[in-house]
Amino acid sequence: MKNLTFKKQIILGIVLIIIGKLLEFAFHNGIFSNIAWILYGLVFLLNPVCPERYDNKAGKLGARFAGILCIIIGLLTRFMV
Repeated sequence: MKNLTFKKQIILGIVLIIIGKLLEFAFHNGIFSNIAWILYGLVFLLNPVCPERYDNKAGKLGARFAGILCIIIGLLTRFMV
């Protein structure tokens, strides 16, 4: 399987958040938005990619940190409809 590039991974995350919001509005349940944020964070945690102009080691560490922040947002924030 070909690894995701940074641009494709960002687009995937945006699509995940939009789908989570649409499901939240459709079912009147905020848990879908939280699940979308957690999945988005897991994508960056499991496949840490960074833009090509950044140092590979520091960029991967930053990507993992961003993934952890997204997971924290998904766990701590209560999204309401």
